[in-house]
Amino acid sequence: MRNLIYQYWIGPDKPGVTESVRLMKAYAKRIGAEYRFDNNIKIASHTVDIPIYYEPANPLVDESFDVYDNVALVDIDVFPSDGLTDDLFANLTDEDAGICTEPQQPHFRQIYQTAGIVFENDLRWSKLLKDVWNIDYPVDAIARPKVFNTGVVVISKKGLQKMKKEWPTFQEYVNVLREANGFPRFYLLFQDYFSAFIHMGDFKLKEMPNSWNCYMHKLDAHPNASVNDTRPVDAKLIHVMFRGADDWPADALWRVVNLPVALWNLPVNANWPNND
Repeated sequence: MRNLIYQYWIGPDKPGVTESVRLMKAYAKRIGAEYRFDNNIKIASHTVDIPIYYEPANPLVDESFDVYDNVALVDIDVFPSDGLTDDLFANLTDEDAGICTEPQQPHFRQIYQTAGIVFENDLRWSKLLKDVWNIDYPVDAIARPKVFNTGVVVISKKGLQKMKKEWPTFQEYVNVLREANGFPRFYLLFQDYFSAFIHMGDFKLKEMPNSWNCYMHKLDAHPNASVNDTRPVDAKLIHVMFRGADDWPADALWRVVNLPVALWNLPVNANWPNND
């Protein structure tokens, strides 16, 4: 089996980028996978008029990825837990792709307003998917559209070919969303593109355990913000979604990934994470 972990970065080098690359490359070696990091190499951007945000999808348009049995797309702000040896690719058996949900996001989108990313727009978006592509988008236990996070995705060889041959192009999707009017830019980007079409036709999807993409982000605004830490006891890949974290030193990122919040002792403004 040839398995590949793929990361990309557009922009100048930063300490967090260097550390994610170092750790993910070492993790790939431990599980017998290959590793590829594209730095300031634009591929998908040449196929759609939204720059940067479709670069995680380079394997969906570049033939050089077709030789692999499985390809994992991993964001540059994702870090393996210390010494992780569990195999990311073992999540797939006969599925076309695997991805984790953000189980708390439907609730947050009901109570917060962030750049138009709200429950009402999720409903409009899922209805558009049904009307245009006959996609029955999944909902949670109380009928809220699920939220999937493309920070960690595993795609099989046959799944990748389905994406290339059966899915609309990036630009076709973007054009439909634009013509619908009123959708914030967020809904035009790769995460929602991918989230839409993994539910198309006969595509076989695996909802992976959330330990494979457990995320951290800030709640509320200054001065009462707190950290939403979704790490379970068996956290495997940790998605550090704090603004500016790519500028933090490696030892600070290690503490964030591996220690309880109370022990982080970060070398940043004393008011963090309330300093936005």
